[in-house]
Amino acid sequence: MHVLAEPALRQALSADPSPEARRRIEGLLEKLAKPLALPETLRGVRAVESLEHIATPEARQVLQKLADGAPASLTREAKAALERLAKRR
Repeated sequence: MHVLAEPALRQALSADPSPEARRRIEGLLEKLAKPLALPETLRGVRAVESLEHIATPEARQVLQKLADGAPASLTREAKAALERLAKRR
């Protein structure tokens, strides 16, 4: 997907965007330049996203367990998912 995003971001950057837009575009381009996440990390993030979309009480329980002490990256992802779910209520 980043193969498609990079040319569009570079085009937007060349269009003399506002300072805020420039900062955001440059930040996205920096992220694209970094190597992709390890498969295990990506799998965990996708699992958390799936639980967030499911949004059942059981899914929320699993997210809460993850937020309470899974590996650091999953803990952050789970906490963020729970915050987004709380805002939807």
